[in-house]
Amino acid sequence: MSILVLGILALIGYSLFSKGYFRFQPEGKLYESNSNIVYKFLAEKQSELVAFEQDEFSLISGNKMKLKSTSFFDKPIEGILLSIYNEPFVAFKVIYHSEKLKTGVIGMATRNNTYLYVMKKDHVDVFFDKKPLGTIQMGGKLFFPSTKTEIASYSLKNATEYLIRVGGVPSAEVKHEIAENSLPQRVVDTFDMQEASGDFAMRIMVFYLIGLGIKL
Repeated sequence: MSILVLGILALIGYSLFSKGYFRFQPEGKLYESNSNIVYKFLAEKQSELVAFEQDEFSLISGNKMKLKSTSFFDKPIEGILLSIYNEPFVAFKVIYHSEKLKTGVIGMATRNNTYLYVMKKDHVDVFFDKKPLGTIQMGGKLFFPSTKTEIASYSLKNATEYLIRVGGVPSAEVKHEIAENSLPQRVVDTFDMQEASGDFAMRIMVFYLIGLGIKL
């Protein structure tokens, strides 16, 4: 079978998976509805965000331009995280189905990209720019469908920070809880990455942990 035919079949399979993702799982309609709500909010806010460079990623601050909780039960949290220079860096919206079980949907957006995390009881499905990307398994390990090896992972470093590893190498630290402060406060400390793929994997994990850490 030619490479072209294999490519077409792979594309068709990928498209079917993307479209049918929410249909073939428990609570699929709820996850789909809340994912659409999150995407809508992120799309509305992206034009307000500053496009920052790779070496400016660690300038993300815990301070928020906007923060809103609209429902006592679902606890949706939405707003924009600033840089330490008070520039609008990242838009976010979090809808918990169960905050105790950490199930629900986390959405994070930069000026040009969106990251969506569909949180299940035993894993988290990751979408990048509305396309399925990979899975964060129990134990904090990130896997892509194209590989059986661990791409990145996170673990508790201490009482206040997570440690992210990419390819087994320490790559970033993220604060557990991100709350408003009168002074600029960095919530991410990144280490030098040698490859763009490593930086991408690191961002996937950082944005997920930031979404988990945002507090009212």
